[in-house]
Amino acid sequence: MLLSGCVAIPTGDELRQDPSPHRLPDAPQGIVDGRQEFRNYFCESLAETTNTEVSADRCENWLLRLADETMGSARTGGSKETNLQILFVTGAFAECFGESARPFGSAITKLSGDHYRFGTIEVGGRSGTSHNAAQIATFLNEWPTDPDTPLIMIGYSKGTNDILQFLVDYPLAAERVDAVISVSGAVRGSPLADRFGTLYHLLFSHLPSGHCEKGDDDVVHSLSTNVRKEWLESNPLPDTVRYYSLAAFTTKDRMARALIRPWEILFAESPRNDGQLLAQDALIPGSTLLGYLNADHWAVAMEIEEDHEFFAGRDDPTPFPRKALLQAMLWQVGRDLATSE
Repeated sequence: MLLSGCVAIPTGDELRQDPSPHRLPDAPQGIVDGRQEFRNYFCESLAETTNTEVSADRCENWLLRLADETMGSARTGGSKETNLQILFVTGAFAECFGESARPFGSAITKLSGDHYRFGTIEVGGRSGTSHNAAQIATFLNEWPTDPDTPLIMIGYSKGTNDILQFLVDYPLAAERVDAVISVSGAVRGSPLADRFGTLYHLLFSHLPSGHCEKGDDDVVHSLSTNVRKEWLESNPLPDTVRYYSLAAFTTKDRMARALIRPWEILFAESPRNDGQLLAQDALIPGSTLLGYLNADHWAVAMEIEEDHEFFAGRDDPTPFPRKALLQAMLWQVGRDLATSE
C-alpha cells in the first residue's frame, strides 16, 4: 500500500492531457459535453463572489480545462436567476463528521434568499442505498414543495447513489424532481470498496467524529463497483429528470492528508481520482458533464478541514470556492429548465 515511493506523482499538466475521463472506453454511455457553457457560468460566478475580474487562468485553477475541451464565448450574459427548490443529500459517513460534513453548508447560507429555497436530507451515513432512498422519500413527503417551482436534487458522493435509488424505487415521488446534479458522486462505486472494505471503514472510524448511527451497515458493500454497475444496468433512470455530473481530480498539494493514501492506491486504476473515486466513475450515464474540478473528494463540497485540521489539512490550504460552484450550477440548471418549458 505504500505506493508513493514507487509511482510517479502526476503534475497538473499531465492530468490535463487526452483523453478526458468521459471519453475512455469504459466510461459511462451517453455523456453530453457541457463543459464550456458551465465554465462561462463558473467564471462569472467566481468573479461575482470575489467582487473582482477573474482571468481564465484563475477559473482553470479550480475548474480544469482538459486538452479536448473546446473554446467558447467568454460570457453568458443576461439574467441567470431562476426560482428554484434545492435539496441536498449527504454522503457516506456524513454523520461521523457532524455539521461540517453537510454539503455546501456555508454556501447555502450565503445564497439563501428570494430565488432559492434550500433543504438538506441527512441520510444514514453507514447505510446502503435502499435504506437511504426510503429516507429521501419520507423527507420529500413531509417537505412542502411548490409544484410551480422546479425541484433540483444535489447528491454529494454516495448521496448521488441514494438519489438515483430513490428515483427508481419511488416513481410517483420522483415525478416531483426536475433535475439531479451529481457532485463527485459515487455513481459506479469505488475500487477502494472492492479491495479494501475494512480499511475503508477504518479511514472514517478513526477520525474524530460525532455519533454515527449503524443503520443497516451496508454502506461499503453498496459502494462496490460490481454492485453499482449491475444496479445501473438493471435500473433505467426516469427520462423525465435531467441529469448533470461534476467529477474531480487533483495534484498532491490539494489532497487532504487522510486522502493521500487512498489517492495513491487508486493510481493502479488512474491518477485522475479525487482520493475516493475515479473521475469516470463519478458520471451519471446520459448526464450532461459540467466539468472536472481541481480538488479532492472532500474539498468540492465540505468544510471539514475547519473542524479536523490534521486529517483534512492540505499542503495548499486555499479554500475551494464552493459558493461560486453552487451558484454556477444553479444558474445553468435553472436556465436549462426554464428554456425547456
